[in-house]
Amino acid sequence: MNTQNEQHQLNQYKFQRNFINFPFLGFALVIAILNIVYPDINIMMTLFGLFFFYNGAILFIAFIKHYKRTIILALILTILSMILLGLSMYLYALTNNLF
Repeated sequence: MNTQNEQHQLNQYKFQRNFINFPFLGFALVIAILNIVYPDINIMMTLFGLFFFYNGAILFIAFIKHYKRTIILALILTILSMILLGLSMYLYALTNNLF
């Protein structure tokens, strides 16, 4: 039974490394480079929207696989990406006088 728990934890850490840690570093680099080279609110809004859906999918998969720590991390990251998407939509509406 102990090896099964260890295997479950190992699988959880591999999942977290492969689907949360590395993609988030890549996403941060892409956002930083695009903000420096081509700062457009439409691109940022699209990227944050895709990032929100990615986090939602990761949250769902972690829930299905019963990865408790990863569920909490993915939930926090999904909420934060939803806030970023909402702020970028708000800024888009302000710049285009939609209010």
